[in-house]
Amino acid sequence: KKAWSAREWFVVRKAEIHRSEDNVLIPYIKMGVEARAQEIKEGKLEDCVLTKPNHPLVKYAEAFTHNFDLIAERKSVVYHLRELAKASILAKYLVDSGVRLDSSWFDLAERVTDVGVLEIPQLWNERWKSKVQVNDGKILEAGGPCH
Repeated sequence: KKAWSAREWFVVRKAEIHRSEDNVLIPYIKMGVEARAQEIKEGKLEDCVLTKPNHPLVKYAEAFTHNFDLIAERKSVVYHLRELAKASILAKYLVDSGVRLDSSWFDLAERVTDVGVLEIPQLWNERWKSKVQVNDGKILEAGGPCH
């Protein structure tokens, strides 16, 4: 069997802006997942849409897409991704339609002066080991943890 390399992409399937009776703009979005094969072309990895219905990643993408809203209810990262997509389509609508907003809309949050630590913790890169010497069920020597 030939080895394969692929990944999943979150995609917006449908994006609309609805207007309520009292003129409130409500973003409506349908998201899904697509399987993309990774192929080497001219020395670079390129994504190609996988279409074979029996491919395991295509099956996973279809199941995820079918249950997207349920997954978003249970996994905050998927929920927040969907909310970000809603904010993006609402912003695009406002820009494309030329809506003029009062400057107070742009000063809703306080200015951040200290952004804190910009390093992403990578605990999975730390490995610990220790040595223990046991004889007849008794610990003879125990070394402390070391990296």
